[in-house]
Amino acid sequence: MSNEKIKVELSFSQQYLSPGEPSTVYLMVRLHQPKIDLEGTRMPINTSFVLDRSGSMGGGKLQYTKQAVEFAISHLDPDDYASVVLFDDDINVLAPHNKVTHKDSIIQLIRQVFTRGSTNLSGGLLKGMELVKDVAGEERVNRVILLTDGLANRGVTEPAKLVKMVKEIKSQNISVSAMGVGEGFAEDLLVDMAEAGNGNFYYIASPDEIPGIFEQELSGLLSVTGQNLSLSITPRNNVEVTRFLGYPAQMVDGTLHINLPDMYNGDTKTVLIETMVYPADKGKMPLADINFNYTDVTGDLTTIKYDISAEMEVTDDPACLESGPNLQVMKEVEIFRTSEVQEDAMQDSDAGNYEKARQKLNEQVERLRKIYRDTNDDEVKKEMEKLSRDSERMSPEFFDSMARKKMKMDSYEHRKKR
Repeated sequence: MSNEKIKVELSFSQQYLSPGEPSTVYLMVRLHQPKIDLEGTRMPINTSFVLDRSGSMGGGKLQYTKQAVEFAISHLDPDDYASVVLFDDDINVLAPHNKVTHKDSIIQLIRQVFTRGSTNLSGGLLKGMELVKDVAGEERVNRVILLTDGLANRGVTEPAKLVKMVKEIKSQNISVSAMGVGEGFAEDLLVDMAEAGNGNFYYIASPDEIPGIFEQELSGLLSVTGQNLSLSITPRNNVEVTRFLGYPAQMVDGTLHINLPDMYNGDTKTVLIETMVYPADKGKMPLADINFNYTDVTGDLTTIKYDISAEMEVTDDPACLESGPNLQVMKEVEIFRTSEVQEDAMQDSDAGNYEKARQKLNEQVERLRKIYRDTNDDEVKKEMEKLSRDSERMSPEFFDSMARKKMKMDSYEHRKKR
């Protein structure tokens, strides 16, 4: 088996700095796992499927959910652990947490499930976490997969408390993915839960999409190559971090800390940092010390560490200073900014300020258009088209619950580069 490690690539929004002239510089850190052969060597999975069976899951939602879980169970190996938790008013462990050695009996249990009751989301989530925790360890991919179509109306219902609960679950090396079906669930809450749990968020517009989404989530779990990804960036003298884009980050004692989700086979993760740089003398100028660590699960669970010094050239050569920006970095900056604009526009529309929301979206379309003129990049073109459609929907008649969920999903995918 090829055992290629994650590659770390640094890029800047420009190549040169001018002495004595403060400049805004974007630092892009790109982490890439080259595609490798995982046949027979993948990490065992330890997961609990936590499923909403409340009354609103009728009309095909529960039926497609059962098919999806059956599919997932059928693709697990005897060394994998799995359980199925159902929640409505009550919490029911349909399939106890065990190695997947009797798939047919689990599938038969799933086929007997029917809808009933309300939505005790917190109770289901905690039970799934407890089951996964019993056998959790660094030698397994530990994840709770939540699917719901409604609002939490039993147990813990406050969004902040639910997100805090997920953070506590993640602190025990268990990630959480959240899937929302239809138009009744709280998309802001599920996105916050997925981000706090270093898992994934999915918006499922119609029930027949459920099996495909489960397959997408399962394919990721089956191809994990790196866990416990930790990136830290410490700015050097005369460098100030003014903003970070994409993944949630914390500045502690002058160092920016970012914990990233699991790395999948062939995956790429992009982190963008906005800095203000105050160059002094000509020559090489250190900008930041970068540390990246992760657990390599394709071998013997060793910790791989990278220590990198980021630096730029300070010069007064006119030819160098006129070389222009790095269009690839600036493209990524605008893609990430698109997510921020979408979030702002949703807040405006929630308050009834549709004209203000349209203006923000149209302004971002124009910024993307400038990048497209220079790059002719298909990804930029698609984002322009999406934002233009979002702008057209900014009215009480067209910006309904489903349109908002679609925009929320787009915003999430921009940040995660999915």
